[in-house]
Amino acid sequence: MNHSLASGPLKRSLILFALPLFFSQLFQTLYNTADTVIIGYTLGSAALASVGSVAALFELIVGFCTGFGQGLGIIAAQHYGAGNLHGYRRSLALSILISAAVSLGISVFFLFGMETVLHLLKTPDELFAGAYSYISVIALGLIVTMFYNLAAAFLRAAGDSTTPLVILLISSVLNIALDFLLIVNFHMGVAGTAWATLIAQLVSLILCIIWMIFKKKELIPALRDFAGGKLLTLNLIKMGFSMGLMSSIVSCGTLILQTGINTMGTQIIAGHTAARKLIGILNLPVSSLMMALSSFVAQNTGAGQMERVEKGIAFANRLDLYYAIGLTIVIFFCSRLFITLISGSSDPEVLDTGSLYLMTNIPFFPILAVLLNLRTSLQSMSMTLVPILSSVIELTGKILFTYCIVPFTGYYGICAAEPAVWTAMAIFLAFFYLRAKIFKEKNIRPHLYI
Repeated sequence: MNHSLASGPLKRSLILFALPLFFSQLFQTLYNTADTVIIGYTLGSAALASVGSVAALFELIVGFCTGFGQGLGIIAAQHYGAGNLHGYRRSLALSILISAAVSLGISVFFLFGMETVLHLLKTPDELFAGAYSYISVIALGLIVTMFYNLAAAFLRAAGDSTTPLVILLISSVLNIALDFLLIVNFHMGVAGTAWATLIAQLVSLILCIIWMIFKKKELIPALRDFAGGKLLTLNLIKMGFSMGLMSSIVSCGTLILQTGINTMGTQIIAGHTAARKLIGILNLPVSSLMMALSSFVAQNTGAGQMERVEKGIAFANRLDLYYAIGLTIVIFFCSRLFITLISGSSDPEVLDTGSLYLMTNIPFFPILAVLLNLRTSLQSMSMTLVPILSSVIELTGKILFTYCIVPFTGYYGICAAEPAVWTAMAIFLAFFYLRAKIFKEKNIRPHLYI
């Protein structure tokens, strides 16, 4: 069922739309975390470190696909919010063509340049073979990842966040079963978990297509929708690359930080990998609200309801603040236990490393939430330059930390890098958001929390 986010009770609409997104991300993260747990328990810390050594590269590839699909979905959501189903269908048709070309190009680049990239990441020799086998499979299946994210983004653009959840539940169970089959039974090593993820995403894509064909025929483009539309095509490319590059720039910064981590030894890499996985799980409520805001802001912007947009953003920031305060208290007492459960390790260095990362990053979640909410909301209002500039700030900050601070502070510098960068970006985005012309034209005074 499709829902308009431009009408009805604001808080209820946003929360009900965000809940399926939360559970979708939860199950997606759980089956990604299942990879980590299964590798840690069955293959050991070295194999876990192999995957961890290319974790930032994985985030770069997948993050671009997610961001690109979300950007294309913003244009569709604006059409849907304005009641223009023809524009929605044309957006989907042209997005399919654009996504195919972009994903194939990136796959070719990574497949032919993967060894060079891993050397640039300073991947340790003893981890190189496992890291290469894992990330090569991910790059090979990039078109599947791209199209799955595109299908989910367009369903959300039409106000349907429940169907992607149901489909993801099915593929999550399949992914975990394939993990055991390919790693434990067929002894495929870390490459097995990459193949399990790819197959699960393919199943998700097929189910999304089947659902749209049989249950949402009004959203399916006709052949004529694939032709022409130069202006719309340019807008889709602009928004897709804007969101994709924004995610990529952020991931490039993390990738650069990874080069510093990869020189610190297998145990630190393993502990950091476990902590990053846990951060991904704990950040789900924040990222779910961010994704809900993307469709919410886009639909309401398309409908010209900017006061509703402002109130929705402030409400999301306030919810994230309450969540972060409670989470910080829990992590203070349970960080080592969580790292033990994720990594399957009892090594003190692994536990100390992961616990330190959690303790220094979780308290800054309220700032991260403002950053994510403002960045995606500005994008959804078609204000693309400021969010990209904020991502450049993050990249610059992580470069400075990696080459100017980490050599003197070691892993403490790694832990401090992201909170410092989050703070700088949140201030930067808040400055432009609170002075946005689109609000001034409607005589609206935006707030961050009220």
